[in-house]
Amino acid sequence: MTISTDTVDAVAAACRDRLGDPSAWVASDAYRQSLALCIIESVQSTSGHSEVTVVDRYLAYRKAREDKPVTDGARELLRTFEEAGSSDQWAGKIGSYKRRYTATGVPIEAHHIQQVAEKLHYLQINSVEDLLSAADSDNALDAVHHAWVDACGDGSEVTWAHLLMLAGIPHTDLGTAADTFISATLGTTELPGDTSEILAATAEQLGVDPDRLDYAIRRWLSVHGRTLQHVA
Repeated sequence: MTISTDTVDAVAAACRDRLGDPSAWVASDAYRQSLALCIIESVQSTSGHSEVTVVDRYLAYRKAREDKPVTDGARELLRTFEEAGSSDQWAGKIGSYKRRYTATGVPIEAHHIQQVAEKLHYLQINSVEDLLSAADSDNALDAVHHAWVDACGDGSEVTWAHLLMLAGIPHTDLGTAADTFISATLGTTELPGDTSEILAATAEQLGVDPDRLDYAIRRWLSVHGRTLQHVA
């Protein structure tokens, strides 16, 4: 199906307005260098559009201790729990680093983050490279999947899909964010074409890769999703 120029123009304009200059968008490369960041964002992604904030706080905590790019794996993530003392303390000291934390606010899934890191470390999945290697074997990836579901419980399939996408594992579908963004932009739930086609056409107009655009949309929704109806 050919996507109309009006549709692409409208979505591209919304992207420029809401996401800012594409040259300033945060790339997914940092996640593909750090399994810890993939775990934190994925597990946190079902808790009130808070994953970006928790990832940013973790990055701030780690960079305050080591002034270099964060490439933490599962073991390094577990070490931060050891430094904090417990998952509850991790939520306050690291998940909300230099921010006020209250237990009545949006929950930080520290316990599940710790459980996932423990189970993946046990399976010797300590880096994104290890996860990519597991993806080459159905049995190995199934074992990781089962461990993930066991650790995360409710919503685990959503967070699992998020993990695979962040890690760069192909054949994963996480179009919900793009669907939400485009639907709100166009003011309709009946999109005039396939989401991936609209995304690709918009990305071409903006001069970026579709994956980079999709990632920018997800990060924007993580912060602004609750008030999207007010800016559509």
